[in-house]
Amino acid sequence: MKPNILMIVVDQLTSFVLRSYGGGVCKTPHLDKLAEQGVVFENMYCNYPLCSPSRAALMTGRLPSRIGAYDNGAELPASMPTFAHYLRSQGYYTAISGKMHFIGPDQFHGYEERLTTEIYPADFGWTPVTSYSEADVDDERRYAAGTSTTETVRDSGPAARTMQIDYDEEVCHRAVQEIFMQARHGDGRPFALTVSFTHPHDPYVTTREYWNRYTEDEIDRPRVPFVGPSERDPHSEALFYHYGQDKAPIDDETYKRARRGYYGMISYCDDLVGRLISALADAGVDKNTVVIFTSDHGDMIGERGMWFKKTLFEPAVAVPLLIWAPQMFEPGRVASPVSLIDILPTLNELAGGSAADLVTEIDGRSLLPALLKRPFENRPVFSEHIDGGTKAPRLMVREGGWKLVHSRSYPTQLYNLADDPLELKDLSDDPSGADALARLTKLINDNYDLERLEEEVESDQRVRRFLDEALSKGKVRAWDHLSQAQIDPWFVRKGDAFPHVERRGYLRYSDE
Repeated sequence: MKPNILMIVVDQLTSFVLRSYGGGVCKTPHLDKLAEQGVVFENMYCNYPLCSPSRAALMTGRLPSRIGAYDNGAELPASMPTFAHYLRSQGYYTAISGKMHFIGPDQFHGYEERLTTEIYPADFGWTPVTSYSEADVDDERRYAAGTSTTETVRDSGPAARTMQIDYDEEVCHRAVQEIFMQARHGDGRPFALTVSFTHPHDPYVTTREYWNRYTEDEIDRPRVPFVGPSERDPHSEALFYHYGQDKAPIDDETYKRARRGYYGMISYCDDLVGRLISALADAGVDKNTVVIFTSDHGDMIGERGMWFKKTLFEPAVAVPLLIWAPQMFEPGRVASPVSLIDILPTLNELAGGSAADLVTEIDGRSLLPALLKRPFENRPVFSEHIDGGTKAPRLMVREGGWKLVHSRSYPTQLYNLADDPLELKDLSDDPSGADALARLTKLINDNYDLERLEEEVESDQRVRRFLDEALSKGKVRAWDHLSQAQIDPWFVRKGDAFPHVERRGYLRYSDE
């Protein structure tokens, strides 16, 4: 029997804060249990430290640059197969509750149902307004649409309600409802439900309940202290200004409040995960469901004095991946580097498919051998930062313990993560790194034509900026999906007789 699949995606969760990844402060009992009973991928990466491109990579198994996912305003074509298409082809009912940051008129991409709307725009409005050549212009700089600023870091603290809480409460409610609906009224197909939360994305604001789960004394110091802008590598210096940190500096008290808020938001996410797992158990489907937990990208949360994403340092690109299915996979840990593009081929195999079913080239590989403790080859992992706060594409490749960051417009950076996990010593000019530098540079050059990529990005953005302007004139037709609860089959209609109508909604506990 094919397993059900519950994939939980959170937004902007760096892995190092979780206890299963070495963290010591964050309180996440539900995730801790998933990690204890499941498989932990210790070196999991996003393929782009930005929401929409990273999620496009997750959905398609393709590197963002190969599908035109250049920034937060780039369209995912309807003709691009996603894991939802493959699962649907394998006989699954597919649904999503929450955010996937799809840009364009296709807001389904293989899902049969969308249980909620998106939290962010579906149009081209978040296409960057500056070209690469203008990226360093600071005169009369204005904040761009869709770009966080450190002003929001200074908002950190408790609040009774936020837009993000409103959204994620709806996402979780609809997802729990869908689990019970499938158990009661499903058509016999296994379900593949994606539940995608917007927490713990900045601003770092949460309710008193979660704020008070931590005290100021519990908040840990950054592992790498503040580095002044003039002492940083050129790209990290540019991000200081891109995020407006010169206008809204972060003092020590604000840092603590921000991380406290971030941890509170993660504890909130953990409770949402707990609700979903409880729903699986109450619906009697937990023993035939594979649960996958991951994040679209990480967050610097004050490490090096840096915030948010758009950098290729580990806190921004290293994300959790927990896969829980005790009936199928023994608990364990996998050290080999992997990334979000590996999710599609993994789900395809879990559904009973094979590589022969894939109708387009993909860049990921199935994680099933690692889950089954079979031989699992180490392969290079790539992450891209193509636009937004950069004057040229920046690329990361990790192979074994070595990590290279390469760009045509910024100095190369090379780190030996096996000896230097905090990336404190750049070995790009050190003889000890010469062999790794040559090998990883060749991997970049073999996989990318950077000059051509820059041209394609600027051309694509120019077109989208024109289209966005043109479509804003006259009658505007929004691409945003507006969901409507499917209530007719489930509630009282047309004078249905009691008690039959009530009993139709019962789902007894499986142990009674």
